[in-house]
Amino acid sequence: MDIHSNYLGELLIRNKLINRDQLEKALEVQEQRDNMGEKTYLGNIIKELGYCDDEAIAKVLAQKHNVPYVDVEGLDIDEDIIRMIPRSTANRYKVFPVKLEQNKLMVAMMHPEDVMAIDDLRMITGKEVQPVLIKDSELEILIKKVSKKYSGGIEGFEFFKIAKEKAVRGKKEQLVLEPGKVSSAPPVELLNKLLDLAINERVNDLHIEPRKNEVKIRFRIDGVLHDRLTIAYDYYYSLVTRIKVLSDMDIADSRTPQDGRMSIDRNGELIDVRTASLPAYYGERVTLRLLFHEPALMNLENLGFNREQLASFKELIRYPYGFVLVAGPTGSGKSTTLYAGMNEINTENKNIITIEDPVEKKLEGINQVQYNKKAGITFTRGLRSMLRSHPDVIMVGEIRDSDTGVMATEASLTGHLVLSTIHASDSAKGVIHLLDMGVKPYLVESSLTGVLSQRLLRKLCHNCKAVYKVRNDELLAMLPDFPVDHSTGVSELYRSRGCAVCDQTGYSGRTGVFEILVITDSIREAMRKEQSSYAIRKLAIAEGMSTLRQNGLEKVKNAITSIEEFRRVFVT
Repeated sequence: MDIHSNYLGELLIRNKLINRDQLEKALEVQEQRDNMGEKTYLGNIIKELGYCDDEAIAKVLAQKHNVPYVDVEGLDIDEDIIRMIPRSTANRYKVFPVKLEQNKLMVAMMHPEDVMAIDDLRMITGKEVQPVLIKDSELEILIKKVSKKYSGGIEGFEFFKIAKEKAVRGKKEQLVLEPGKVSSAPPVELLNKLLDLAINERVNDLHIEPRKNEVKIRFRIDGVLHDRLTIAYDYYYSLVTRIKVLSDMDIADSRTPQDGRMSIDRNGELIDVRTASLPAYYGERVTLRLLFHEPALMNLENLGFNREQLASFKELIRYPYGFVLVAGPTGSGKSTTLYAGMNEINTENKNIITIEDPVEKKLEGINQVQYNKKAGITFTRGLRSMLRSHPDVIMVGEIRDSDTGVMATEASLTGHLVLSTIHASDSAKGVIHLLDMGVKPYLVESSLTGVLSQRLLRKLCHNCKAVYKVRNDELLAMLPDFPVDHSTGVSELYRSRGCAVCDQTGYSGRTGVFEILVITDSIREAMRKEQSSYAIRKLAIAEGMSTLRQNGLEKVKNAITSIEEFRRVFVT
């Protein structure tokens, strides 16, 4: 609920829906999550703790905002009314039209006090707008369902047969593309429908995988793969050809791995798509990585840092010179963190230049260079050319070899702030990996100022997560380093049941898990002596570094994620 926490709490107390002790507990939980970088509304926390249901909270907020409360259960909403507000507008403002009376349109709003949204809705619909409140969970479900139905999604596409199977927890309806005449399924339309479905479900990767008798379409959502569709071979080759044409790949070459990219516009949202083909036994395997432009992720405060980590990382990237590395495996959010970091320090008096492979997000005011080996624009040569443009900040997409590592360290020693990524499992191993590439220890210890290591964990769905209790001895037997409260014999944790909002998965969105290795004099000495990553890590922990694992366990304790998700990502 988007309202000042204390004010909502006082309203609930005044209406005898919660007591003072319950409010204090909810505020304590909210503060803990704020410290972990997780912005959670007080109303949602009160509901999670079981103190009050969302209907009662919605009615109190309706009273506060002086707007009607509407119970939408069983309400028959006319499709013509639903179409009055575009899907993109409904998603942007979190609104849903529920009823039209003469010239007055009743619109359920997450934020009924947003006068700018009301003005926009009035102009779009040509109607007088009456804000109303419904339960937050119902509003999200309505927006999501209608987005899928009216966005040109897969439903109703003539050559798909929808298996009307009973919904199973964690699984969606399986859609089967029936064999038939290829002319009835143009590849243009087929690809558009697949992309629409992937966009609606906020898919990270779309995988097209030929098998012996069929072609599987799989979606990676929040880092986890799901079987989604099956298509017949009749449509496979024309679909792959269409993707290659749009991605500027060689359609005649099916024996060599290829990379490409394209951009698509869906209802005003521009989405970049990175394409990769890989020859396999039954045909080319094609992967489409969807890169959504999410403004929230351009802000360091929204990535999941706790207060100490956020302050430490901001300090590192505000140095006038030095070398900052972000370490982690593929798909761990390294580039997103660097983009948010550059956005943080991007001012008119700074010249920021990047070289990337590829340029994933276009940033206003930053000079971004696309890696192009055929044109001679490699990380090493591009970095050398950048230095002639007198940059203040340089971002190199990835340190892949010794030459790039040497150039990056030398650039930082000549008065530039250099940011880059490296593939390593933790921050100490990021240091050692740089040395193993052949970069001299004296260059590394003189230039490196910090290494950030990260992972991504799925966040529990705020709509269906619920508290449960576990005995501390059982919890410590499973996770010996869990930060239990020894003053009590039990710990309160959270898990999700699955609901319509999260498509029965129990999770919605992801958050970062971080550790920051700040290079101190003692760590420089260890690097100079070429000590092991274990020794460097042990030294950093002794100096106060919070590890990836500790940060992940804190997010479990603070109800941001579950033990199951933590164990999926971390070896336990």
